[in-house]
Amino acid sequence: MKTAQITSLLHSRGFALAVSFVVLVCAVAYRFFIPEGVQVSETGLVLPPAGAWMPTLWVSFACAMAGSAATIVIVLLLNKVHNVMRAITYIFVPFFLAMQLATPEIMTRLSSGVMLAVVVPLCMYLLFNCYRDPSATRQVFLISFLLSVFTATQYCYAFYIPAMLIGCAQMRIFNRRTLAAALMGALTPWILLFGFGIVRPEDISMPQFTSILAEIDLEETLMLFVIAGFTVLCMLVCYTLSVFKTIAYNARARAVNGAFTVVMLTTLVAMCADARNLMAYIPMLNFCAAIEITHYFSTHRAEKSFIAIISILAVYAALFACQIVISE
Repeated sequence: MKTAQITSLLHSRGFALAVSFVVLVCAVAYRFFIPEGVQVSETGLVLPPAGAWMPTLWVSFACAMAGSAATIVIVLLLNKVHNVMRAITYIFVPFFLAMQLATPEIMTRLSSGVMLAVVVPLCMYLLFNCYRDPSATRQVFLISFLLSVFTATQYCYAFYIPAMLIGCAQMRIFNRRTLAAALMGALTPWILLFGFGIVRPEDISMPQFTSILAEIDLEETLMLFVIAGFTVLCMLVCYTLSVFKTIAYNARARAVNGAFTVVMLTTLVAMCADARNLMAYIPMLNFCAAIEITHYFSTHRAEKSFIAIISILAVYAALFACQIVISE
């Protein structure tokens, strides 16, 4: 098989499905042989966090896997409708799933991190549909409403409300009406919660700033930082190498790319500012990194680019193997 054919194969739907099957098998095996794992406690502001929604481990596992699948579906829809990758490719799927599998405890248990990587991409899809449509206040209201509702379960969602407002400016729809819609969307969930007596002021639980890293041992902490560091490195390198390509895009494509950049930077800032809650941002980091890496390889389809693609996937496979060894 020629090198160009191998590269084309890696971008195909068949390869994405094959990797998805392998990752699912690995995830089930991990959850079966390591049923306990590291249970990181979460505290909601006024509502239970995602980690407390599911009664049993396997129900939590099923919902977590469904969350990863939902993220993938949203991204594929984004690429189909808004051409965010600038090409027809399914390579986002192997990258995202490989990154997720590198932290199997986060991938296989429903948590705020898993939900964050579903809610924010969904908000981005709604935002992109508003391009140059200042009358699209309903979508802006819904975006703000969704983020505010989930903020009631865990404060990590709140970081992305300003990012969506900046996104409104990039979509050329930021004005007094959209700002009012965003403010109303952010306030409405809290008015409903307190107005209908679902929660009371004394039910508010301030964020617990006890480091979640204190709940895992030194080896697991170091491994988590290594995985996150490698992901950030790949993301920033691919983003830098793609900058000159994005300059030549049309106005809409530049706006979409700029919105992704804002979300990426927001994620990095949140991880640094809220390092105690680092695990909540790992799936979102994986989403951003997979987007940037996929964008690079979809616009730089050199015949031998398959070597870099396979190398990145192999590193994450090795990191998953290390996680298994540490967990035993």
